[in-house]
Amino acid sequence: MYIDKIINKQSPSLILCLAGWSTSPELFHHLKVPEQTDLWIAYDYRKLTFEETFDSYKEVHLIAWSLGVWVATHLWADKRSFTTATAINGTPFPIHDTLGIPTTIFEGTLSHISEEGMRRFNRRMCRDKETLNRYSELPLRPLEEIKEELEFLYNHILPEKIGLSDPQISTFWDRAILSTEDKIFPITHLRNYWQGRCPIQEIKAPHLPFYHYQSWNELWK
Repeated sequence: MYIDKIINKQSPSLILCLAGWSTSPELFHHLKVPEQTDLWIAYDYRKLTFEETFDSYKEVHLIAWSLGVWVATHLWADKRSFTTATAINGTPFPIHDTLGIPTTIFEGTLSHISEEGMRRFNRRMCRDKETLNRYSELPLRPLEEIKEELEFLYNHILPEKIGLSDPQISTFWDRAILSTEDKIFPITHLRNYWQGRCPIQEIKAPHLPFYHYQSWNELWK
């Protein structure tokens, strides 16, 4: 994966955001960063190595969105070192017929990665015209790159054997934000996983909810 260290001043606090598939750091540039806080955005999951360290920070707030929720769980569930960990519109079981994206839908997205296929995906991800218009202004990553990324994730998610009651993932997340208008992860599947595991906030928003926020700290408070 790539880490874009948007703010890297050795501040006391760090926000680490794990973006969703096919997206890039520009998506988050409108969010205000609290004072004395660094900001790193992780994206492009064609590799899952994370070689950075958080040791110098007094606080580290993890924000993971969509398939980034699985990536964070995969990397850190057995070595939790975050002040807060917030999952947004994703689950640790992203290819799942009741707890994530149905398998046939996920595989259909993978097999239709083209300019037209991505236009359809982005319409579903953004849901409303205003969100789609704002998202469409951002630079697009190359098709071949995002295809490789989704293939890599698919080939690593499916073979992974994690039990639903695994204590490492059941206690990892502090909070989940779920969008009731999500057309990527069905809201019923999100509820199926998160209810009873941690505090949940439901918002009326599409799968891409970030234009409903003005600052990063709204996401964990």
